[in-house]
Amino acid sequence: MTAGATTALREARDREDTRRNFYALLWHGAFLALGVSLTQPTTVISAFVADLTGSTVWVGGLSTVLTVAGTLPQLFVARWIEPRPRKMPYLLAAIYLRVASWATLAVLIYLIGASHPRLLAWALVGLLALFYAGGGLGGVPYTDIVGKVIPPNRRGAFFGGQQALAGPLAMGAALLARHILATAPYPDGYALLFGLAAAALLVASAGFWAVREPPRADADGRVRPWREYRSQLARAARRLRTLVGIQLLTGFSLMALPFYVVYAREKLGAPLEAVGWFLLAQVVGGVLSNLAWARLVDRYGSHRMLAACATVSALTPLLAIGMGRLGWVGMLPVLFLGGAVFNGRAVGFNSAVLELAPDAERPTYAALDAVLALPVAFLPLVGGTLLRSWSYPALFLLASAFIGVGAVLAGRWNVERGT
Repeated sequence: MTAGATTALREARDREDTRRNFYALLWHGAFLALGVSLTQPTTVISAFVADLTGSTVWVGGLSTVLTVAGTLPQLFVARWIEPRPRKMPYLLAAIYLRVASWATLAVLIYLIGASHPRLLAWALVGLLALFYAGGGLGGVPYTDIVGKVIPPNRRGAFFGGQQALAGPLAMGAALLARHILATAPYPDGYALLFGLAAAALLVASAGFWAVREPPRADADGRVRPWREYRSQLARAARRLRTLVGIQLLTGFSLMALPFYVVYAREKLGAPLEAVGWFLLAQVVGGVLSNLAWARLVDRYGSHRMLAACATVSALTPLLAIGMGRLGWVGMLPVLFLGGAVFNGRAVGFNSAVLELAPDAERPTYAALDAVLALPVAFLPLVGGTLLRSWSYPALFLLASAFIGVGAVLAGRWNVERGT
């Protein structure tokens, strides 16, 4: 066989692998979205915690615990797995940890029932923390694998298309969740939702079994000493500083998001079955926005897409104040935009980290970005505490002001320079 023929055969094989990996990762994203849509932390879990405890501090505190649990282990994981030739085994282990925790939570909700609400609340905290820790452990190898197998000019299409493909499943899940919460006795409806979410995650994992992950050619398996690794972290931190600043400022959208549903329940008289409608609105908003976010990333770059997302995000809390006058139905467009912003953050920030990170350091960049943005995790707790003496509109105004500053910073940033 001639050299030209060999090269052509290799290129054809590479194209086939890229296509296979693209669709396998889309499969995973679709069924992951199905599971997440059944148990959205800002709708289903927030409503469940509020029903269990009657406390906004618990609602905000749980959001904080979950984010911290998913973030803190990442730097240790990144240092350990970065020199490994393949990351897939570690990702699969993290996925099955999440499946087990979700399934266990479903069983406990069914067995404990409404008779021990405080015990169930603490079990919820522990198992959700384990679930999100699994997400944090899996996020580091996932970012590296996506960086390996998805070409740079297809990443916006991948991150956006992943959610767009998940649309019918996610909307169906939202409708199913609304039906379950409206018809099943409390808290059995929540147990069923968590059990179905565990099954969806199990199906989603099949996508990763189909991925052909190329080994990292220069990987030697040697874990770098902490002194040497700290120098690498310092260089990465300097390159990430503006991106992290944007994440922190626009992260105030995540402070407000869990409380739109609580506001509707406590102040606007929304019934329990309205949680399903709020979930549907958030899912539809996320699905319909993803193609727009993907096009913005691929055509104009991450910084412009993030600026657009932050602008919508800054307006959403103001809309909540105005639309609340119409009753709980007025909160449906607010949750719609909240879903769009929530998914937009994932598309934009994931793409930006991959653009900034050198190929060999993607796990470190992904983990460090998550750790540096960790203060965002405490914003829902701050919000829940402020609501003990503040009104909901005052909290929403505060969130809008900080997000607006983040939108300005994103608009002036050039991600290609890493400044």
